[in-house]
Amino acid sequence: MRTELKNIPIIHLKDIQKEVTNPYFYVGKLEELPSEFQTFDSSHRHSYYALFYFTDGKGTHSIDFQSHTIEENTLFFLRPGQVHSWTFSKPVKGFALKIYPDYLSEQGGSISSFQNYPFFQLGNPTSRLTINNSKQMKNDFERLLSEKDSQTNSSMTYLLIQLVLQQSLKEFNLSQNEMITIDSKLYTFFSLLDKNFKDQKTTSYYAKEMGISTGSLNQLCQNQYGKSAKSIIQERLVLEIKRLLLHSDFNINQIALTLGFTDNSYFSKFFKTHTTNSPENFRLSKRKLP
Repeated sequence: MRTELKNIPIIHLKDIQKEVTNPYFYVGKLEELPSEFQTFDSSHRHSYYALFYFTDGKGTHSIDFQSHTIEENTLFFLRPGQVHSWTFSKPVKGFALKIYPDYLSEQGGSISSFQNYPFFQLGNPTSRLTINNSKQMKNDFERLLSEKDSQTNSSMTYLLIQLVLQQSLKEFNLSQNEMITIDSKLYTFFSLLDKNFKDQKTTSYYAKEMGISTGSLNQLCQNQYGKSAKSIIQERLVLEIKRLLLHSDFNINQIALTLGFTDNSYFSKFFKTHTTNSPENFRLSKRKLP
């Protein structure tokens, strides 16, 4: 029987909005977060999408083994399941917007979903931006926060959330020097992968679920990311192995079983092939780092 993922803490919106029975989104100021949420020096996951916009302060934000500098006018993107932590060397100010995955589609139909925002996609390597139009970004957040506090018009709140996301998309595209679009089939692929990567590790499975050939799926991945679908599947597995090695107390055998590997020697060989390190050495070396 496979071990359940349970050793990396998961934060839900109800942990932040205890007074709300079923919160679908949260918007607030970073400086007004409860003290236990202001300094996360232990890693955790979220069950929601999140934007963190820092208007002031300094620190370090770690997202899936990448360290990013927190400073004035920096914006961070997180999708559900990513492991992150942060520490502040100077008190921070700014805004947080956190949204459950189903909120946009339930409010605006299938056209308005997170697949319209490439910065939230699994294949996106960009987690941090320096904002060009800081006045507009701050105004958009302030207006959303004011509308949410008034609690008078849920439709207006939804539109203002979209406004913040659209302004973020504009900033993201500016940082890429071009308009980034992702084929909807790739969104389907990544959604399937995130749900099934522990049990399904072949390109043919995902292509069949999508109703396309393996060649077509590989071509889509090559065109967008310059790598095969198999490489993306393997990278997703390696990322989860790293997360569990560093942020859980599972032993190597438990991690292998959790991720669908029944042969420990093959599990170790797979990880070493993709990282040039054994699972044991990776865990020891990373946990010794200050």
